[in-house]
Amino acid sequence: MRITSHKANQFFSLVLKILVVLAAVSFIWYKVTRDEAMDFDRFVEILEDYRIFSFTNLIVLVILTILNWYFEILKWQNLSSHVRENSFKVATRESLASFTAAIFTPSRIGEYGAKCLYYTRAAWRKIIFLNFLGNTAQLFATYFFGIAGLLFLITSLDLALPVFNIILVSCLLFAPFILYVAMKKFRIRIKGYSIKRLEESFQNVSEEIKWKTIIFASIRFLIFTHQFYFLLLQFKVDVSYPLLISAVFSTYVLASIIPTMIIFDAFIKGGFAVWIFGFLEVPQIIILTVVLTVWILNFGLPGLAGSYYVLRYKKSKHRTA
Repeated sequence: MRITSHKANQFFSLVLKILVVLAAVSFIWYKVTRDEAMDFDRFVEILEDYRIFSFTNLIVLVILTILNWYFEILKWQNLSSHVRENSFKVATRESLASFTAAIFTPSRIGEYGAKCLYYTRAAWRKIIFLNFLGNTAQLFATYFFGIAGLLFLITSLDLALPVFNIILVSCLLFAPFILYVAMKKFRIRIKGYSIKRLEESFQNVSEEIKWKTIIFASIRFLIFTHQFYFLLLQFKVDVSYPLLISAVFSTYVLASIIPTMIIFDAFIKGGFAVWIFGFLEVPQIIILTVVLTVWILNFGLPGLAGSYYVLRYKKSKHRTA
């Protein structure tokens, strides 16, 4: 009976892993080939016209993608050290597998549960909080650079924005702070944590881990925003560096506030990018091409890489702490 039960569990585990991978691959394929804002054939044609994937460009883009994920993995290795010491290889497995599992879930919520599977049940609350802390640090870095970029862009271009747009942008930027106050007042919970519990858990994490997390998150932000900037240069966008990078920063801070599935990230980011870069008179087709290219490099390819770790996941071997 036990043998039969064990085989059944193995079978259902295999089926579940295959379903997760198929779902992730299908979502990625759908995004690349069925993007409503960008015809795939037109997308490929533009890339070829501007020689975006020439050998030199390809090397630069791949290196930036690897560096982006290197610091994301380093960030998780640092955070998970609060529970146990992980090697970079183990942190890579946990980061990429959980990313693939989360690619079709709202606000990457699947990432929380996927990372827990690599730890004992007793450590699950800590893992959920540490993952939340890592995402919050990334949001903080986006806000820090994004708001600075947005203010620089508005003052440099002397934009006469409609009152509605000013109110909308202000509400979006202050949304996390309003949410914090509301949660504290009405005792709302996030991932099963109240604000008081989150603050207590935050205090229990060492200062070294917290500072390293902020630093890694900031480096990541600068890497993928400059990858965006590098692509704009390849498309012959003739705008000064301060204005161009401020526009990129602004795009990311506005897009980061709206909860969405990773698969729709390019759609949300593309909408804001078209609006913001419109002030710099950058053609819409160029912006949409850049946004989709960055999505493929930093979301699509890592999602496919994570499929390997999802298929190789074995409960008995990995839940060691």
